[in-house]
Amino acid sequence: MKYDNTNLPENIRAFLEEIINDEKLCDAFYSHDVEIYDEAWVKDLEDNFQQEFEDLMGPGDSSYKNIKAFARDGTGALWVVLDDELIGYIGTEGECGIVSRNINEFMNIIAALKGSSLLADFWDLDTLSSEEAFTEAYEESDEEDDDETDYSEVLDKFIGKHGFTKDPKKLYEYVVKGITVEPFFQVVATDDEYVDSSSLLGDDQEQLEALIDTLNN
Repeated sequence: MKYDNTNLPENIRAFLEEIINDEKLCDAFYSHDVEIYDEAWVKDLEDNFQQEFEDLMGPGDSSYKNIKAFARDGTGALWVVLDDELIGYIGTEGECGIVSRNINEFMNIIAALKGSSLLADFWDLDTLSSEEAFTEAYEESDEEDDDETDYSEVLDKFIGKHGFTKDPKKLYEYVVKGITVEPFFQVVATDDEYVDSSSLLGDDQEQLEALIDTLNN
């Protein structure tokens, strides 16, 4: 299997190999801001991860110590696996957070959200506060998909192969249960010139706590 010389978990290596070996599938994920590269890229990032992490977040203590990057997005941010299971995001503007409970749910979410970006189109308090609001955003993003290249067929094949779902109710469950995992993924600055990380929903962790309160009421 490709990526055998990396430290990534086997299930993530298997997905990366499948995607990078299928040019159109790789392009489809690239269009959804999940840019997957070859083993050499992953290995180089592993060898220099501490510097890469500090370049993005500044010096700080992370609430998760076992962090491994497996992909980028278009801004240069990183998709990472935490404790070999949770999927997280380290942004370029001081934000980070957990996005899904495992790689299967992450791949399902990305493949199903055709014509949209997970973070840009769905990561806000209003959209995630109710199943109805999420479903409306999901249906609207699908209708507004005007990409020159239609990846529907290749993504549907990927979804079918892995027994994934396109049901917005189930996708909403995956997204919400992922982003509300505790402890939150955050970085506390250890240098006075830097500030603590922000969450994916807003400037601090209060937005995440507000979402949890809303969902529990």
